[in-house]
Amino acid sequence: MLVHVAIFVFTGAHRPRSFDVCVGISGLRFCSGISERRWRRLWNTGMTLRAKKTFGQHFLVDQTAIGHIIAAADIRPGERVLEIGPGTGVLTRALVEAGARVVAVEADGELIPALERQFGENIVLMKGDILQKSFDQLRWPSRFRPVDASRRPVVESAHPGDDTWKLVANIPYNITSAILERFLTTSPKPVRMVLMVQKEVADRLTARPPDMGVLSVVCQLYAQCERIAVVKAGAFRPIPKVDSAIVRLDLYQRAHPALGGLDPERVIALVKRGFASRRKQLKTNLGPSIVHVLASLRIDPKARAQELTTEEWIHVTQMIN
Repeated sequence: MLVHVAIFVFTGAHRPRSFDVCVGISGLRFCSGISERRWRRLWNTGMTLRAKKTFGQHFLVDQTAIGHIIAAADIRPGERVLEIGPGTGVLTRALVEAGARVVAVEADGELIPALERQFGENIVLMKGDILQKSFDQLRWPSRFRPVDASRRPVVESAHPGDDTWKLVANIPYNITSAILERFLTTSPKPVRMVLMVQKEVADRLTARPPDMGVLSVVCQLYAQCERIAVVKAGAFRPIPKVDSAIVRLDLYQRAHPALGGLDPERVIALVKRGFASRRKQLKTNLGPSIVHVLASLRIDPKARAQELTTEEWIHVTQMIN
């Protein structure tokens, strides 16, 4: 099934200065406010989209959602940003306009030429699978050209001297777990990740007792997690079967403050044992000796795994070790 982008101008009640562009079968219909100038630039590249299931592609077209992402990223001019799967470049352009020095990694080779025509030297565009690339392979733009609200280029600025970076992306949902596993533990770590994920995944990432899960504990072991906004399925083309959500993860640059030198892998190993049978009490999953540990930490001995916070899991692991 081919999904094509086209541009039409409506007259009458719909104001022509703001294009509402959607990708659909057999042409185009209007759905989400995107500026006329921006989409003229996109259309002038001659981009034709083929959404591929193998890449898990769902192109974000809603400007409100993009605004939420940019606000959550809180980009400083000259800051380094990695984007995974730029697709049509709509989020990429918003990042560039915010002053980011963007490295965009795109696995779909058919999208590369149009992205190159859109952005030229304003970003570093790399083809390939981000999961197969090392951090050392990323080449950040040495300079950036911030753009003001009227879209006029302003004086070119030098990048800041620090080495911090952020990951901002509408990631393919079929590699969400792999992305989280890779970048929560990579070195150097991003200071912040702002990701579009399935709403169900966002709920699990940001869960609190009594709804914790392995994913909740592990991610909160490495970062402070917050759900920013729910994004309805209609904000994407082609339309996915589920709603999505934007999450912000602020990573602990050294370690979770409660670890105190404890290897996080020890915590994760215990958590996986504790969740082996979710409905059973911890004393069943971890053995009767855990009752004394829980009691010493003032945790209900009848507790189940989903009822403990990440900090409590850390303290239980410390007591056992």
